[in-house]
Amino acid sequence: MMPGGRQRPVVILTGWLGCHPRNLRRYSELYDKLGWNSVARIPSPNSVVAATTEGPPDVTQAQTGKNTAFTSLRESRKMSEIEKLALDTLEHLQILKCPYFMVHNFSNGGCFLWEWIKFILRQKPAASPLYPTIDSENLQKNLVGVVFDSSPCHYDAEVHTLLTALNYVSSKSMREKLIVKATSLSRQSVENRFHEYWNGLLTDAQDTPQLYLYSPTDHLSPCRELEKLIELRKGLFGERTISKHKFPDSEHCCHLLKYPEQYTNVIKKFID
Repeated sequence: MMPGGRQRPVVILTGWLGCHPRNLRRYSELYDKLGWNSVARIPSPNSVVAATTEGPPDVTQAQTGKNTAFTSLRESRKMSEIEKLALDTLEHLQILKCPYFMVHNFSNGGCFLWEWIKFILRQKPAASPLYPTIDSENLQKNLVGVVFDSSPCHYDAEVHTLLTALNYVSSKSMREKLIVKATSLSRQSVENRFHEYWNGLLTDAQDTPQLYLYSPTDHLSPCRELEKLIELRKGLFGERTISKHKFPDSEHCCHLLKYPEQYTNVIKKFID
């Protein structure tokens, strides 16, 4: 609780591939000192690999028709694991009744979850019964910022990039199963999905403030491509809405670990 009995705002921490709850504790502690509660959500490694070939559906045609079109869409497909996690996250957020919230994404694992959270928030309850338990209009109104930490990662359908990321999965048996799954993926499917994913982040019409945290020594998130995305976003919404901080030499998802004071100050400035 904040002074006066008010609820504290909430930050959703969306973990990277191979992340464990203990890895996010330092981020929870940082936000706690800044007056925010945190909710950690970590997509399973299997769901992250699956997300490289399957993302949110195209509901454009359904939106131009009647509600029965949405009902048909909902019933014709099985909800993916990462979509279920996004839905559960938003339902939990509604229960908390926080005054406003933010999303802090780590790597593509977190970004894939953010992609689904964003998709659900864009569905209007009056026009779409896809997610009847979610008051998307109210939640969208309360979203005040999005942090991209070591993300998004430009992988351009290169399987070796995914295989490198799988090294972060600590369970050897799980890692070996996922490597087999990753190497069997259709390159065309991965490439199509990558362009859908990257273009969605490039051209997102949402003007919610965004902060990008990155480093030129991050081998999983190429600095050059990420900076192109940031500059395009700045061109669309301006520097007051799109901000960035470039750490000199920290590794993937290790900016806070190497530069704790600098990292804290950047986050504090963003949320202030």
